Amino acid sequence: MGLKLRAALLSCLAATAAYTGVKAYRSIVPAVEEVPEEVYASFEGREDSAEFFLRPCDGFVAVYEGRREKTPVSVTDIEIANLRGTDRALVQKGIPVENRRELLRLLEDLGS
Repeated sequence: MGLKLRAALLSCLAATAAYTGVKAYRSIVPAVEEVPEEVYASFEGREDSAEFFLRPCDGFVAVYEGRREKTPVSVTDIEIANLRGTDRALVQKGIPVENRRELLRLLEDLGS
């Protein structure tokens, strides 16, 4: 087999391996979805009166006392990667929670 043919075959195999690797990676890493405005509309305007916020922390859903807080009050065992697309996008954006009762309800919903 000629050298040029071997080089062409090797190039073709390398391109195929790169393409397959990219496709495999994209199937593992979940895509961040945009939150439909009608879904987030129920949370809008509540940021000022919210007692807690649900936001991501190290791949898990965390509870923060304020929108600008850097340190969470608690980190749950709910993995962001295991959430449905819309729920994942909502948590990434930050969910304002008015009181402890609503917090427990949302955490139960996200954990199920």
